[in-house]
Amino acid sequence: MFGFRTVLVGDPNFLKDLFSPSVHSPFLRRIPLLPGFKELGMDKEGLLLNLDIPKWRHNRKFFQQSLSPPSFIELSTLYTRECCEEMMTYWDDVKNTQVVRLDEWYRAFTSDMMGLVAAGSKEDSLKIQYKKTVGNNAKFSFNLESDILDDDLNNLKNLSNGEQYRRLRSDYSDAVAFFVFIPKFIWNLPWFSKKCNYFRQVLLSLSEFEIKFIKERKAMIEEQKYISSTTLSTNDINKNIISPNWSGTKVRSDFLTMLLTMNNDDSNPSPEDIKQNIREMFGAGTGTTTTALCIVTYLLAKHPEVEKRMVKEILSVIGPTKNIGSYDLSKLVYTEGVIYEAMRLYPIAPITFRYTPDVSTQIDGYNFPPNTIFGINLAHIQRNEKYFKDPEIFNPERFLGNWRATLPTFAFSPFGQGMKSCPGKHFAMTETKVILATIYRKYTFKLVKPKDPLHLKFNLVNDITKLEVFLEKRKLELLSRNWMIT
Repeated sequence: MFGFRTVLVGDPNFLKDLFSPSVHSPFLRRIPLLPGFKELGMDKEGLLLNLDIPKWRHNRKFFQQSLSPPSFIELSTLYTRECCEEMMTYWDDVKNTQVVRLDEWYRAFTSDMMGLVAAGSKEDSLKIQYKKTVGNNAKFSFNLESDILDDDLNNLKNLSNGEQYRRLRSDYSDAVAFFVFIPKFIWNLPWFSKKCNYFRQVLLSLSEFEIKFIKERKAMIEEQKYISSTTLSTNDINKNIISPNWSGTKVRSDFLTMLLTMNNDDSNPSPEDIKQNIREMFGAGTGTTTTALCIVTYLLAKHPEVEKRMVKEILSVIGPTKNIGSYDLSKLVYTEGVIYEAMRLYPIAPITFRYTPDVSTQIDGYNFPPNTIFGINLAHIQRNEKYFKDPEIFNPERFLGNWRATLPTFAFSPFGQGMKSCPGKHFAMTETKVILATIYRKYTFKLVKPKDPLHLKFNLVNDITKLEVFLEKRKLELLSRNWMIT
């Protein structure tokens, strides 16, 4: 792989060293340095592919400080619920006989939601998807900038912040694929050189936009004497209170604000240090969440008895009309089992990598020299009948009770393990639970082609390419009556 010897590991008993939780583990890299990483600026920034280990450790701590506090979980719950309600308002205008691309709706949803969570700048993705779906029959009228301007990068400055960022991020994912998977010697060939120059312009424009936005936010926070959200009560967050003595414009709580106010190091990170963290936060919160939601929807549609039990639990915890709060999430035990079982059958990262240029590694009596890439085959492990009875069957009950005690330590790793595990796993589970609890009380989904497999594309992670459904609204009166029946 990439010219390096690669070893696949499919036994959880061999993963102790590769999944080490130590900050001094030799396996703090995923893959070796490639020319495209430098082009993207990822070799020394962010978390995903950062090969500067001291800076990687700093960024890891940065993420954990910002994503872990209860105040951030509450904030995520509020923003996720807000976007859910907007999306369902649009769904009320969709006929139950109309084929709906749920993958597109969830991608628009996560894009808008992450705009709020990461940078407090809401995009128009849901509005655009609504107009695309309903067309001339739309009840809501929007003046969307996307209707007037083309994709020329020169026009970006005429757009709102949210629309600028949406367009740049859309091209950024293509830029990442280009520079990582296309060998450098091809970049200057005809046709490829044009794409290469365009993607370089995307990277430059994106960096300029992000750095300008970060500097503006930092100046605003300093001017307004922003109180760190870790000290705010839930009621304060609901009101977006910054300071009881401040009478100016309030800074909305979000991931960027927390990054700028919760840093406990003396390094005072620059906007250049922060921008890759924001990019990775967006990437993790949009594409992967969209895929996870579509997988859950697909499996529930094929197993209505599981959906019925999940909805019954949701109603027993929050009732048919009450808004879900962060304090309700731990009570949704079966719903969590549904999410875990979906991730077991269709892991977002079916294979994850560990690499070290420094030490030799011994696995099952075999010695592997430095510069070996280890591919950890999570998809194989999680469908192995040694660890999961009837592994091909969708059965959320396997994740009830003290299920962890029945499995080897690394047999189920939906978010990875050790120091390279996903730092946003609590946020991801919060977001997914809130979405399921909010939407499934009001809607159920029928697959347009029930016999079709999931349309997944593997590109280092699984990405949903299409999920067609019919929307079917639940009857609130019947729902309330069924909830009262024990």
